[in-house]
Amino acid sequence: MKREVLISFVGHSVLIVVIGISCAFRLGRLKPKPQIFSVRLVNFGSTVRTGKPQGLSIVQRKPKSRAKPKPKSATQPVVVRKQGLGARIEGADALGYSYYLNIILSKIGDNWCNPQKGQSHTFRATVFFIIERDGTIKEVKLEKGSGNAGYDASCERALLVTDKLPPLPPEFKGVRLKLHLEFEYKP
Repeated sequence: MKREVLISFVGHSVLIVVIGISCAFRLGRLKPKPQIFSVRLVNFGSTVRTGKPQGLSIVQRKPKSRAKPKPKSATQPVVVRKQGLGARIEGADALGYSYYLNIILSKIGDNWCNPQKGQSHTFRATVFFIIERDGTIKEVKLEKGSGNAGYDASCERALLVTDKLPPLPPEFKGVRLKLHLEFEYKP
């Protein structure tokens, strides 16, 4: 019985080695698969509507006349107001990587809760931060405040909650990316 076990063990060992070697040769001949980036369409700010909607109507352009303007009617038109994010890049290293900037602006914008939504004042705050090669966010600092502590804190919090972004593009030659992100709310 010992002889059969020994023969089985040697046979199986040889079979495993042969399969391992053939797989190694096949893997060496295969072309590497291209790297796939998952992207999501970017929404450039959310829309805040004020006033009461009057229903749908077709808007027709009228030729401009030099006559006196008509007095305003009692109904108020629907006004669409936007809030948004904008980025300034330190150095020219990141020019040409707008797809990456759109991705990070979208991720940060998803984590930004504007506490001043619906207010009639304009708020603008600038936050400086660094993106490391692996996508880690470092050194988040309020660079220019809006004058409203709650708004400024929400801007910093959006970056701290985001914590990690996609890695910098392989074509990007810099070690890190320094950004000045401007959070703006316009009523």
